[in-house]
Amino acid sequence: MEQIIRWPSSASRKGFIWFGALGGVLLCVLFAMSLTFGIVMLTPDRLLTVVFAPSADPIATAILFNIRLPRVLLGCCAGALAALAALTLGRIADDEEAHDPGWSGVMSLSALGAAVALTVAGSAQWSVPGALLGSGIGVAAFIAVQRRLQRTWQRRVARLSIAVVAPALAFGLLISDVRIATWVRWCLGSLEQRDWQTWSSVWVLLLVAAPVGAVSAAKPGLPWMRYAGATLTVATVVVAVGALGWIGQVAARWAGAVASSGAQRMIAAGLLGAVLLVGLDLAVRGAMALSPSLGLVSEVPIGALLVMLSIVSFLIAHIHRRRRDV
Repeated sequence: MEQIIRWPSSASRKGFIWFGALGGVLLCVLFAMSLTFGIVMLTPDRLLTVVFAPSADPIATAILFNIRLPRVLLGCCAGALAALAALTLGRIADDEEAHDPGWSGVMSLSALGAAVALTVAGSAQWSVPGALLGSGIGVAAFIAVQRRLQRTWQRRVARLSIAVVAPALAFGLLISDVRIATWVRWCLGSLEQRDWQTWSSVWVLLLVAAPVGAVSAAKPGLPWMRYAGATLTVATVVVAVGALGWIGQVAARWAGAVASSGAQRMIAAGLLGAVLLVGLDLAVRGAMALSPSLGLVSEVPIGALLVMLSIVSFLIAHIHRRRRDV
């Protein structure tokens, strides 16, 4: 299921600047729309009231600052880190390719680690070290598969097996406590109900993962730096929004079309990852605003949508490859 994506050898510096400018504008537009749209619409006049006189409209103030703002900020950070994780896994594999952190099995093991920690300790606070441990094991497994299996199809089968089995094990651990929403969050991925309490579990990881992940994604670096970068970025994304690895791979692929150096790829991929996640979240919220509640979750998990998109993308790429070879 994992798609192999090769970066071009060169790209125009001017094109990169234009790409960065357009991407920044698009992210700002999506950010503003995410703060505005939802079940409760915040019109421009209500937004101005919240900014300059928050006490005049306490409902809008609570919606903006306690619900939507932390959610959108978390989406920006998680999307960028997912892209850095895809780039770093490519550095680890030494093949100049972007590897999907989700279908590679790394994010699945990180989510499994969080589920095991929650089940054993009985406290959500232990999900962070559990995710870190699972992510570290996942990166180690990625390295082992890369080194020991010589054929590409063998590597894909091994990683896909991990990506499928790990969520099933996590579901088995959490089903006894009927924590379906928790399983959806870690194993499928969702931005539903992400608030400042979620930030309390993420901000320390984020402060460490962002610089380490950026360095490991931009430069070849030492093996331990690449290992730490992949472990930290994947664990942070999982704790924040769950296993949304395919966004990272897509962002890395598109970034390669406009960036030639490692630093440019890192910046472009991070920007694209944020744009993609915020945009998909806005689309899901807009669709669910017109639909009835699903019961256990009021939104379709973004991860479920990404799984379907990645399968369709893989099939299209496979058909195109077969026709080209013929």
